This record gives sequence, structure tokens and C-alpha cells, in this order.
Amino acid sequence: MFEPTKMTKTAILAECAILAAASFVLSLIPGPSMPMGGTISWFSTVPVLLAAIRHGSAWGVGTAFVYGFTQMLLGMSNVTYALAVSPAAAVGCALLDYLLAYAVIGFAGLLYKTAKSKIAGVILAVPVTGALRLLCSFLSGVLIYGAYAWDGWPVWLYSLAYNAAWCVPDAALALIGVLALGNIKALALLPSKSNG
Repeated sequence: MFEPTKMTKTAILAECAILAAASFVLSLIPGPSMPMGGTISWFSTVPVLLAAIRHGSAWGVGTAFVYGFTQMLLGMSNVTYALAVSPAAAVGCALLDYLLAYAVIGFAGLLYKTAKSKIAGVILAVPVTGALRLLCSFLSGVLIYGAYAWDGWPVWLYSLAYNAAWCVPDAALALIGVLALGNIKALALLPSKSNG
């Protein structure tokens, strides 16, 4: 790939589109799933994270939003379920489970930029954006899916445990994927830093 600072906006747009498409294709590989939604994907957020790290948060949020929209189309049954609860629940589901939950991944670019080295940037950006995604899913669980709380569990604790069960492993796989690809010097995927 090209060094991000030498690319035209058209080239960046094309690369981000390819990375969003790669995330979509990776999301189609079956992974462990939770009964009420939430899947541990096989590195599907890695291309979106790379878009954010390579080109900054504006491009990253845009790429992640497109990816989130495709995931919403695949998970339309969840939105339909929420619509049966109320129109507000359907909007909340669309935002918290899909559009915002994926868009926050784009902030990886901002977080990466603040670190002194490539590895530190990745180690900061991926877990923090994973935590933001968990926050979105947690809020969705509390506000929309609270009726499914396990017997004897407060809704907030149920939502935290349920969503952490898939969000944490998914973020861990993403961290491994970005670190592994970032260490392949020939690919030059991560932007240069003064301290490497």
C-alpha cells in the first residue's frame, strides 16, 4: 500500500472503500455468536481500524460508519424486533448496536496519533475503541433488551456481562490482527512515527 501522506483524496477514498469491503467480507466468516446478538468476528474490524490509523479519524469514522450500515442491513431482524417494542427502540437499536457502535472504531486514528510509537499507538487505539463499542452495546442492552436479563441479575450487570462476553474477545482479536499486520514491514500499513 501507499504511504498515507502521499495519497490523493481519491486514492484514500478508494482504499477506505476497499477496507470497508474487506471488513464486510471478513464479517461473513462464521464466528462464535451470542443468542441475542453479538458475534466474535474473525478480525472483521481490522481493516476499518487500519483505515482510521492510516488516514485519521475523519476517514476512519466514515469507513466504520459504512461498515456499520452494512452490518445493520445484515442484522435487520434485530432492528425489526426493536420496532415491535417501540419506534424509539428501533432507532436506539440502529444507532447503539450498529451505526454508533461501529463508527466509534474510527476514533482509532486520533488515539494512534497521540502515542509516541507505532506499537503504543495500536495498543492504545484498539482497546479504547473496543471499550467505546462495548459502551454502545451496554447501553443498548440496558435501554432495549433489559427484559432478557438473567433471573436475579440487575439489568445493568446483565448487559455488561453479556456484551463483554463477545466485545472483549472481538477487540482482542482485532488487536492481534492489527499488531500482526503492522509488523509486516513490506506492507507498510502503519503510518511512520518518530520513534518507530
